[in-house]
Amino acid sequence: MRFYKFPKWFKRFYAGAVWDFFLSREKIIYLTFDDGPNPESTEWILNLLNEYNAKATFFCLGKNVNKSPQLFAKIKSQGHSIGNHGMNHLSGFNTPLKEYLEDVNAAKKIIKSNLFRPAYGRMTRTQFREIKKLGNTIIFWSLLTYDFDATLNSETRKNLILKKTKPGSILVFHDSDKSFPQLKMELPELMKLWSDSSYRFEKINELKNNV
Repeated sequence: MRFYKFPKWFKRFYAGAVWDFFLSREKIIYLTFDDGPNPESTEWILNLLNEYNAKATFFCLGKNVNKSPQLFAKIKSQGHSIGNHGMNHLSGFNTPLKEYLEDVNAAKKIIKSNLFRPAYGRMTRTQFREIKKLGNTIIFWSLLTYDFDATLNSETRKNLILKKTKPGSILVFHDSDKSFPQLKMELPELMKLWSDSSYRFEKINELKNNV
């Protein structure tokens, strides 16, 4: 089963995490891109965002920042916000606490952001609590686009995304080789339709953590 949106019961386990900004009711969409920077897709994403004077949030992997430091610097120089996605894209469910925290902290030294998104959206409650204690704000999402799944029909996916997006939505796309073919085909049309509907695109700023 695909969960485009987290089930309501799931959110109860992570009190204090950020899932959306629905309360503002402004016509703002928060585009986020996981797993970069990526030599194949990052430049293209940045160029598309520039076309719409859009700002986004890039949840970067420490190992990819080390591989592409100039791309990482370019993301920041263009006014987008940066989040920590871990060093090695570890699933919290399959990783001991000590190893998981070491991975997150190693990436934080490079990325220097208090915004954190767990890889796969998977972390234990203990990992969640400990990461918050270190001054991080955990950002999940209100809508996962499944752009990484090439088996899905493109029109079906776009229609679902459009249907489920509303003011204050945090959307997850991916800055990766796997997602790039779908991203190139779908994101320009989505952004045009949203823009034509008077949406604007903003980044997630660093937030005060409530431990």
